[in-house]
Amino acid sequence: MDRDPSPGSSIDWQEVRERLARRNAVLAQTFAGRGPWADAVLDRRAEELAEPPPAFDRESAGIPMLVARGAETLYGLELRHLGQIVPMPRLARVPGAPHAVLGVIAVAGRVMRLFDVDRLCGSGPGAVTEAEQPGYAVVLRTGSGRPAALRLREVERVADIVPPRTPAPAEAGPLVRAIAADRMAILDMAALLDAVKT
Repeated sequence: MDRDPSPGSSIDWQEVRERLARRNAVLAQTFAGRGPWADAVLDRRAEELAEPPPAFDRESAGIPMLVARGAETLYGLELRHLGQIVPMPRLARVPGAPHAVLGVIAVAGRVMRLFDVDRLCGSGPGAVTEAEQPGYAVVLRTGSGRPAALRLREVERVADIVPPRTPAPAEAGPLVRAIAADRMAILDMAALLDAVKT
């Protein structure tokens, strides 16, 4: 347990620097996808992927979705189109990028464009301030396309959602497939993936 130095005693600045260096090295390993914490996450993910998918009845069981929030909207994203979710990494702005592109990020050694989900769907603030940057980056499974991720403010839960049969109204935008009873915008993931690949 660290103790506050008593008046008159000196601080060992070399020890402080070494302790900070050790902590920074552990953090750097974690964010680079190495070290015990990252190994445990990767092992758990490998076990999940090795399990056969459960028998699935679309009508009764619903579709496994990530339920997450943008600036003002609750979204439903089909899990099968998502890779990983990470706390917002450092963002590098790209001058002249399309409005929906916040910049580029690096996740597990891959550089990718970061899209703001609200801007893609035609809502949300015009500019994202430094205070709004915290949140999560959700890496999309783009196949052979350019890697991309979505910025979401909050990740709430994973749930089996039965989308309503009634399509979303036209004013919801081309990327919203349906609006659930709790006003959750269920995204058309095929259209969204097409939008981020261009």
